[in-house]
Amino acid sequence: MSNTTAQVLMKKGKRGAAAYIHADCAGGSPQHLGPLLDVLLNPSKAIDEWETIDWCRWLLAGGRTPDEFAAIVRSYDKHDKCGLVWIPRVVAYRCRTCGISPCMSICRECFHRGDHSTHDFNMFLSQAGGACDCGDNSVMKEDGFCSNHGNKCPRPGTAPAELMCVAEAMMPRLVLRLLQHFRENSTLTSSDNYRVAIQECEGYVQMLMEFNNMGDLMRGAMTKALINPQMYRNLVEPPFPDTEYGHYMCESHNMYEKAIESFPAPEPPDEYRDLPALAPRLTHNTLLDEFLFWTFKYEFPQNVVCFLLNMLPDQDYKEHLTRTFVLHYARMPLVLEGSSDPETLSNRVVHMSVQLFSNEALALRCVRELRLLHVMVLSLQLMMGKILVRHTLHDPARNRHRVIDCTRRVMKEHCYWPLVSDFNNVLSHRSVALLFLADEALVDMWFEFLAMLQGMNVNVRETGGHIEFEPSSYYAAFSCELEAAAYPMWSVLAHLSEPAQGGLARGVVCAALRRLRAWLRAVGYDPAPTPALAPPPPAHASFHFPLHRYLAAFLCAATRSLGLRAADLLPPPRALIALAYHPLRVQSLFYEILAGVWVRNGLQIKGQAMTYIQANFCNSMVDLDVYWLQVCAAHLPADSFLDMCIDVFGVREWLSLTPLSLVQAAEQDAMVEGLLTFLAILVSSRTNLGNDELTQSRLEVATLLAAGDKTHSQLLELMPERSGNAHTRNFEQVLKELSVYRAPPRGSEALEQGLFVPRPVVWQRYYDPLHVLRRAVHRRDFHSSMDRFTQYVREKRKAEGGSVGGACGAGETEAGAALWPPLRPAPPPPPAAGDPRQLCASGVLHGALLAVLARGVRRRGGAEGEGGAPPDHVLALAVYLLAVAADLAAERAADQREVCLVGGEGVESVGGVPLLRAFPGGSVCDNARTLVTHVPPPRRAPANSPAPRPPSDSEPEWETSESEMGPPSGMGGASSALAVPHEMGGASTALAVPHDLSGASTALAVAHDLSGASTALAMQDLSGASTALAVQDLSEASTALAVPPPLELVRGNSMSDQSDAGDETEIRALESDINELQALVLLQHSLRPTDGAPAPDHQMSLALPSSPHHFTPEEEWSVMVGDESPPPALPAPQPHAAHDTQVQVHSTSGEQIAVNESIISLLLKLHSQLSGRLDSFALEEPAPASQEPIGDGPFFIAKLLHKLAALDARCAAAVSHVRRSLWPHQRERQAEQRARERREKEERSRRARERQAQLMREFARRQAQFLSTLDGEGAHAMDWDDGPPERDYDCVICNTTAPTASHDPIGLVVLLQSTSVLAHRRRTSDPVRLPLAEPERARLAALQQATAGAAHDRLLEELGAHWERDAALLAAGAGWEGGVAAQSCGHHLHLRCLRAYLRSLAAPQRPHNLHVERGEFLCPLCRQLANSVLPLAPRPPAPPVPPPAADHARLAAQVFEMLQRDRPAPSPSRLSEAMGKAMEDMTATAGGKLKQRYGSSPAAIFTFVSSLVRTNLECELVQRSGHLCAAPAPRYKPRDDCIVPLMAVAGAHAMALAAAGARDALGAAAAWRALVPSAAPVPPPAPSAPPVPSPPAPRAVPLLLRDPTTLLIHLLLLAPPDPPHLDPKHFRCIVWALYALTYYQVVNQLVACGRFRGVLASPGAGSGEGEGLAGAARLLLAALAPDHLLDDDPPADMDDDDAVPPADLDTLELEVQELTLPFLRISALLKKHLYGCELPHIESEREEWSALRQFLELGGEGGSLPPGAATAARGWARQLAGAAAGGTLAVARVLRSLHAAWRPPALLALPREYDRLFTYYHERVCLQCGAVPKEASVCLLCGTLVCLKAACCRQRQVAEAVAHAAECGGGTGIFLVVTSTYIIVIRGRRACLWGSLYLDSYDEEDRDLKRGKPLFLSRDRTELLQAQWLAHRFDHTKRTWVWHRDSL
Repeated sequence: MSNTTAQVLMKKGKRGAAAYIHADCAGGSPQHLGPLLDVLLNPSKAIDEWETIDWCRWLLAGGRTPDEFAAIVRSYDKHDKCGLVWIPRVVAYRCRTCGISPCMSICRECFHRGDHSTHDFNMFLSQAGGACDCGDNSVMKEDGFCSNHGNKCPRPGTAPAELMCVAEAMMPRLVLRLLQHFRENSTLTSSDNYRVAIQECEGYVQMLMEFNNMGDLMRGAMTKALINPQMYRNLVEPPFPDTEYGHYMCESHNMYEKAIESFPAPEPPDEYRDLPALAPRLTHNTLLDEFLFWTFKYEFPQNVVCFLLNMLPDQDYKEHLTRTFVLHYARMPLVLEGSSDPETLSNRVVHMSVQLFSNEALALRCVRELRLLHVMVLSLQLMMGKILVRHTLHDPARNRHRVIDCTRRVMKEHCYWPLVSDFNNVLSHRSVALLFLADEALVDMWFEFLAMLQGMNVNVRETGGHIEFEPSSYYAAFSCELEAAAYPMWSVLAHLSEPAQGGLARGVVCAALRRLRAWLRAVGYDPAPTPALAPPPPAHASFHFPLHRYLAAFLCAATRSLGLRAADLLPPPRALIALAYHPLRVQSLFYEILAGVWVRNGLQIKGQAMTYIQANFCNSMVDLDVYWLQVCAAHLPADSFLDMCIDVFGVREWLSLTPLSLVQAAEQDAMVEGLLTFLAILVSSRTNLGNDELTQSRLEVATLLAAGDKTHSQLLELMPERSGNAHTRNFEQVLKELSVYRAPPRGSEALEQGLFVPRPVVWQRYYDPLHVLRRAVHRRDFHSSMDRFTQYVREKRKAEGGSVGGACGAGETEAGAALWPPLRPAPPPPPAAGDPRQLCASGVLHGALLAVLARGVRRRGGAEGEGGAPPDHVLALAVYLLAVAADLAAERAADQREVCLVGGEGVESVGGVPLLRAFPGGSVCDNARTLVTHVPPPRRAPANSPAPRPPSDSEPEWETSESEMGPPSGMGGASSALAVPHEMGGASTALAVPHDLSGASTALAVAHDLSGASTALAMQDLSGASTALAVQDLSEASTALAVPPPLELVRGNSMSDQSDAGDETEIRALESDINELQALVLLQHSLRPTDGAPAPDHQMSLALPSSPHHFTPEEEWSVMVGDESPPPALPAPQPHAAHDTQVQVHSTSGEQIAVNESIISLLLKLHSQLSGRLDSFALEEPAPASQEPIGDGPFFIAKLLHKLAALDARCAAAVSHVRRSLWPHQRERQAEQRARERREKEERSRRARERQAQLMREFARRQAQFLSTLDGEGAHAMDWDDGPPERDYDCVICNTTAPTASHDPIGLVVLLQSTSVLAHRRRTSDPVRLPLAEPERARLAALQQATAGAAHDRLLEELGAHWERDAALLAAGAGWEGGVAAQSCGHHLHLRCLRAYLRSLAAPQRPHNLHVERGEFLCPLCRQLANSVLPLAPRPPAPPVPPPAADHARLAAQVFEMLQRDRPAPSPSRLSEAMGKAMEDMTATAGGKLKQRYGSSPAAIFTFVSSLVRTNLECELVQRSGHLCAAPAPRYKPRDDCIVPLMAVAGAHAMALAAAGARDALGAAAAWRALVPSAAPVPPPAPSAPPVPSPPAPRAVPLLLRDPTTLLIHLLLLAPPDPPHLDPKHFRCIVWALYALTYYQVVNQLVACGRFRGVLASPGAGSGEGEGLAGAARLLLAALAPDHLLDDDPPADMDDDDAVPPADLDTLELEVQELTLPFLRISALLKKHLYGCELPHIESEREEWSALRQFLELGGEGGSLPPGAATAARGWARQLAGAAAGGTLAVARVLRSLHAAWRPPALLALPREYDRLFTYYHERVCLQCGAVPKEASVCLLCGTLVCLKAACCRQRQVAEAVAHAAECGGGTGIFLVVTSTYIIVIRGRRACLWGSLYLDSYDEEDRDLKRGKPLFLSRDRTELLQAQWLAHRFDHTKRTWVWHRDSL
């Protein structure tokens, strides 16, 4: 029965059946719809059958047409919300001003209808799809709604009830049919099969989308069907009827059950099994539930997702969809893991979820009712739990922790991203975030997930060979931590801002501590009980510790704004040490990588270090690590923390002054630098320890600007990222405060962008080198910032009249001294977090800094063999840490009101303990003046200890320059190095010690032959237990030194670093300044007596070799023991010398390393070394008044010494005592030295002045003598050659200079290009705009027919219709399309040299960007591209006697004779071969287009040859803006090198054609005879000899129809015997005659156009024919009137520009001048090139005509024509009248359009706003293929839209853009790519990215519209692009060419 009913209804037709069904449904109980739908929606039919879909559309319309029904339904749309859903790669907008949620986006239509012009918005190309939020006040502010949505639109009336009755009845069955299709294909298991099933229902889903787009009424009908539980039960639940459909539904139900069973939920923990979303089996109650299930199952098909999202404006549906989505959410990991394309799937999932979770109220309801957060965290845990592996960071035997395997597909392809994105989106809501923090179990669950990331991606250092395979998984680990850990953390922290929320932060901190303790137990980490015995840094390391960073972040928030104290939250010290180890190890790992320790691990390990501090990661990683270590440093004992730092960095040996090998020293030098940098950052950084958001923004912007000037987008991109837009909130304000915008310079070819330049305040207040180091991904950024800082200081001091370092005590430096980094003082941090500066009050740190200073001083003095001295910035860091310690001590003294001790010069000393334990206390004053006498070496490592770190084979990334390294040491190892000045200037120095009072003495004699002077040093034991050294300066005496035994002398580097130190006492030269060659100074301090061996009775002397600089391996040491050679007698020392120079040298029985230094003594020595003078510091000198940290090393050291002296008077006394000991009376000696040097300088200046005066007198005497000799010689002595010298040329290959010759020609390097620039000239100067609407496109198409190229084609076609093709070609020329333009760099070379050069380029290692087979090469000198050489012909010999002056007729006759003269065939030579090769190159460049159009007859060949000259002359004129006026100067000045060689080549080929018998065919003589009738004499009788056979001459085109400029070039090529060398008088004659022709042609044209009607009718217009303008018009009118050629009635098809009204005589005169100017300009250019005449200086275009006539010498005043011009014109007119018989109309059209004032070509004018262009062309259809191009590109020459890089429009394997460039631009195409704003230039076989014409408000490009900011047209760039096009300069100005291979 049902089938019968359906058949009856279907016979009514679609509209009739629809009306019947509508009436049935309107009654309330439809009886016939069901049977009809059973037939239409029968599952046995294909779901996408078009007939079924069409029936559904008609049925839904209810008797109306589908379009009518849709319009009616839309009329009742409420327009509350837009809800438009888009797919990927659709343009949308995001307005941050109007957005409430960061995910807000609106469609293009809503954006343009709203008012967002002053808002912070951007346009973007959607990557995952989206939906428009316009009208949704939960996502965006109502002010941003467009006029069609929200409360701004009018409300419609109430829809009639029966309107939607059919839709409501049909919709459940329509949805069911789609579900049935999904069930049928549910057995498929692969993603590819899923895609096939979705494609089969594409049409059906599209139908549902059309219904949904009808508006609120239809959307409501669909959502009711989808969310009605009863309807679902009626449709799909059993029992089913016993029918065919019932059986099908039963099978369908079974398929559904199997699909449910194959989609289980992951196994949840026991405590969460009751969650509805984690139920083991899904339960569906509505059609929407099952629909969403199939959406998950089929991997979120794009069309299905869009269908579901289109109904979101319905609130009930949105809530039901969100709930259903959450219930299915636990299955998300299963879908993501099984997809073959997880990236696309992730985008589609987020496309849906972001729309559901952006509503805070809805998200909060899901969290409370459905435990959404628990579901998300568990889903992440269960996904990541499948890829866990054993952790290898610590001992595998004790490590029970399991961590994520970063090499698995889930990590590499970011399958987890949709889950963490949703989690982050939900936590962005404040209410949800607070709920998350309040749930302790949920926080623990989240930390359990983070523990899976803790320590992932472990790096194992390679110690053998280089790693073979570099893993690429490191970025997956960084991305995972950032996205899965950091982003949610920042989202939550953004909501913690009130003290009332302190409990939440405390709970998170406690949870983090609990999880970290569990993690430490799991990995088996147990901190060493004694820091000194801590193991060396392990070979395993990781960058990833999110638990530590969570702890740091929440602790920072708690102490910063929530009122908590860190001390109340932290664990005990022992646990705190364990928690500090791993972040500290990350810091050491970072500096190890920079030091090259991990170099064998490949580039990926350096990539990890760079990523760790990169802008997107630094806030979430390095900043939190540093903050946590700052907290640990503030709450741990300073010595313990520093001991751990030293051991983790592995520099204990270095800091213990242990001798090291060169390799060990180099590695540990870099690690010491890293340690000091880290400690300085630790004590000074306030990023998370006190800086507010504005202050931190200033610091970050200043850091970026310090490294280099940057664009706005670079600054914004490099700003450290937190979450949301927090990192850019104050960006614009801070940027304006700290920088100055510098616009790109106008006229530059570099396409520069706008840059921000730092203001002086950046360097004065905010530049922090430590923060630059912390942010510098590349170390060159730090060095660049220091260079820029130095430059700023130099300019500042120069302006102030000071030196580089400063002035007036503020960092004044010596000339050329290097500035130290301006390290800022460390301010006190907030008390709640603790003060990390307490590290500086540590004896361990002071001992380490003493070691740094000691090695620096000794290495600079050449006293160690372990490499160069530490770089200046390492010493600067050490001095800075001491300064921080002094500032801290001053603060504590001020707080505790301590009283400084006064008096006493006693110096405390310590010895025999390790250097790092030498200072038991933390007082910087006490430790600075304490003398360390000697230290033991560090303990030997036990046998079972781990092996030391192997040496690296990479130098540190900060390389030390040679200027910073000290001189090589003469001796090394454990023994002392003794430095002796090698030059004494002829004087000797003596250092003497009194004899021992007890009689025991030991003497060491040092003899050194120094230019006759001797030096001896003697030291004698004073008491047996000690050794005293007396220093005394004795003029012209020897110096002796006596030392006690045992003594062992060691050569240079002969002692290994692993050898024992020996039992000897170390003797050091405590002061050895190579620059101070007058004295050798040895230091002594008053020390406690120490035990030592008794002095032996024998004596020992040592003889030093006489090497002036250092000891060489060939030199021998001479040690004499016993009574041999006693030292010479010494003078008695003075008493004060013995008192001031006492020193105690310890002699111990065990291994000891002598130090004998204090921090103060080392600072004084370093000050002296850096200053380059002895005793350079004195406390009496005032301290620097300025607090600016600007200066060199002595400045900062002096500042520190003043601080110490001000803190403690004993420090001041120690400074004075050390100075007296080191440099007694040095100040007096320096004053004497300066006075002596001043006197010597004055004496040298006096002598120099005397010598200069003597030289000047001698020069004057010789000059007078020469002039007198010259006057005595007669003028006949000089014989000058009057002939012009032959020009010499420089060959750039062989570097020889010679004139060109026929046997050895020289050529000009040129680049030949095909060009159609001239074809794009137009008559109007108004810019032609790129069309942005259909009317504009039609107007542009019409204008394209009015170009010079189109006009020439029409002219040639009309001439060809009445004359032969050859005659037409000779008359009109070759045209403007496909010509050849020649560009030269101006360099010359021998052609033989070129051949050898080309052979070398043809080698296998040829340049990749040259087509050598086509003759391309780079100029050997300037490296510009070239492809040919124009040979230079030698100048012909001058005639013996110059021709006499003759009148115009005689000159014309001579020209005619030259044209008539027979031409001999050219003789073969190398020059002729070169000219033939040049012509072949030009012919090949022009391509086959000209050959196909014009053929290969002699006339066609000659036309092409002459067009080469014409094209280049016209191109030069175009470069000059179309005129020859002086201003404005062209952007590219045209070169004048090519025209004459080009004419020589063209003339040679013209002569060859004439010699071959084509002279008559070319018609030049006949044309000249017609042009100047008086020039042709009566022809003589024919000779008896047979004539040379020649092709018959074609019937010539009348002169009044020929192009005068073309004829001029023809004559110049054919008349001279040696073209282009023509006598100037003959040149003037030809030009004058052709000017007359031009004049009459123009008058003829104006008469034909009716412009003379009023003039000829007036009585005062003149009566004689040929007299004046009116006379010329009457002459032509009289001659041509009978043939009606000059009828003034314009035809109907004439252009508006041609049909002009009549004018007066003055106006006509101006028009004649305007139309004759093109001929005058070309003639003037020819005269300039041929004869070297300078063009006249013409101020304006109004003066150009008269100035050019005068320059060309064309007649006198009044513009007279040549004699006989009127008679000749009458003959021309008769010739025209006779030739026009039968073609009057065509000839008349030619007459009216023969001459035109063409304006220079220009590119199409573009709109100012890029959005207008983008909106019109982005979705425009290609006219050739009918599709929307993926990369739509617009030709800027003609406005054609092409498919760039698409295969759809290829023809003959050539892509559309390449073919269009050849057709439109002669091989040059300029295309604007709409989707990227970039210009692509195609030049022949190459293409390049030129740049963008559109810039944002900061003059910056936005390639691919990634930023989406408003873009505006750059006028300067547009002018540059056009200038390069007109000047054919693309090949010379762009260097980024690639071969396009016909694929663009």
